Amino acid sequence: MPATQIVFVGHHKERLIESIRALREYPVTKIILAVGQQDSSGEKKARKIAEELKNELKTVFDVEIVEIDKKNVMNAALQLVELINAEKDKGNEIILNVSGSLRTFAIAAYIAGCVTGSKIITSIPRYDENENEVGIEEIVEVPILPVNFPGKEQLEIMSAVNSGVESLDDLVFKLNPGIKKDSKEFKSERSRLSHHLAKLEEAGFVRREKIGRNVRIEPTGLGKIVMGVFTCQASSSRT
Repeated sequence: MPATQIVFVGHHKERLIESIRALREYPVTKIILAVGQQDSSGEKKARKIAEELKNELKTVFDVEIVEIDKKNVMNAALQLVELINAEKDKGNEIILNVSGSLRTFAIAAYIAGCVTGSKIITSIPRYDENENEVGIEEIVEVPILPVNFPGKEQLEIMSAVNSGVESLDDLVFKLNPGIKKDSKEFKSERSRLSHHLAKLEEAGFVRREKIGRNVRIEPTGLGKIVMGVFTCQASSSRT
């Protein structure tokens, strides 16, 4: 299976080049260089390095540069999940290379790697006798933690919640068009959803906020990421 390597670009160009070349055991055909969306004192240098890497690698690989949120970790993880899903839809295995990344990128990559089951690698730098970095000593694969995904019923509820609903009653109507509010079925469904929402909130996938007389329900950052994975899996199963 061909592989796409997503490389997070910092200020260590030689370390990145060596880490890319060190993964000869994988049939990497595409390199995606990730830089920060936001302008900052160090981002100009990172973007310059990304352009240099693109020019040096494009004779061997299909190379593109993408911008990722470097301040909001959960938003960055969601962007990465969408990027990973797009590459997987093309039949590509994913390798996340965090050898030269910022800490926020590394955390976002780890979250995205865990929820999508993608391989994550980093490198141990090599130094000379004067403590100057002179390349990499070793490539290390970072073990990922298994994610306990919600069950089918809970995923359906999260899908109905989407970007948010204004109340539990709204969610009941959304999942059960035509149900009558004063019916026994409505009360039973309201109780069922309340139970599942409590579990989803406890797991960190949704949050509930009291606004006036209603309790608004919306997904958390982690919930959005999980739904991104679920949407991709559902789409793949239909093709």
